[in-house]
Amino acid sequence: MRKASRSPFPFMKFLKENPDPLNRKGKPLETYTMEEVSKHNKLPSVWTVFDKKVYDITLYLDYHPGGIKILEQIYGKDCTKAYQQYHGYLNIDNFLEKFQIGVLKD
Repeated sequence: MRKASRSPFPFMKFLKENPDPLNRKGKPLETYTMEEVSKHNKLPSVWTVFDKKVYDITLYLDYHPGGIKILEQIYGKDCTKAYQQYHGYLNIDNFLEKFQIGVLKD
């Protein structure tokens, strides 16, 4: 893993160069339980939930401006409250939409 960047530009470049970073090839979103999400709580597979959307953030870890360490708190968990507390002014879909793999089952 590379050192975290304080700039969003490396991540934007990554997304531009990788239009389908998870190699989903148009695959429809799956439905997951929180129990299933919680199993993805360490590398090599890290998932999180935001606003009932399930994201595979494994490839994003290197790009988080605050570093990987801070994200360890949300591995396999719902990050909605934490995200809103620290980044409520940002639209998560603008930069993580390509990492959405499913929705949370009610």
